[in-house]
Amino acid sequence: MSRESLLDHVVDVIADDGMGGLSVRTVATRAGVAIGTVQHWFPTKSAMLLAAMDRIGVIADSAYRQAVVADDPAERLRETVALLVPTGRESKVSRVWLAFAAQAVADDEVRARYEQLWAGIQHGLVRRLAEAAPQATAAAIDDAASELLALSDGLAVAVLDEPARMPAERARAMVLRRTDEIIAALRR
Repeated sequence: MSRESLLDHVVDVIADDGMGGLSVRTVATRAGVAIGTVQHWFPTKSAMLLAAMDRIGVIADSAYRQAVVADDPAERLRETVALLVPTGRESKVSRVWLAFAAQAVADDEVRARYEQLWAGIQHGLVRRLAEAAPQATAAAIDDAASELLALSDGLAVAVLDEPARMPAERARAMVLRRTDEIIAALRR
């Protein structure tokens, strides 16, 4: 079995069972391979976890490249922000991202990788905001990107953990409404 195939199983275990369910044995069972096969590719649980984080980053980047297609800079920003809020509890990328966020609190390696991935998202939002409101100051754009990230992150948690209170459609409408308000404010 290839490393990439095993990595898909690692991601599936995290999405289904969280970090507490992740083990070499669980991945081997799910993949239908010997424990040694998993250990060959991922000698430690930490190695599995970091590789899974990178995998989720690639999956999210691919989704971004497919979904963000508008010609209008403000609409590209809206498309980008909409991707940060999951479409529902079944969103594998969001479920795994939330598990990473929780793990980052206690694991320095995970925290460093999480911060690196998060900084990439922040940078992308800054770029989109600057395109949508080129007259805005760098400080205002940075603040706006931080606000949109915090809002979308909180809404993502609510969609995943409390779907009855925060359905995905409501969360996306909220973050898009705030995005429009921010664009208007930055353009003044």
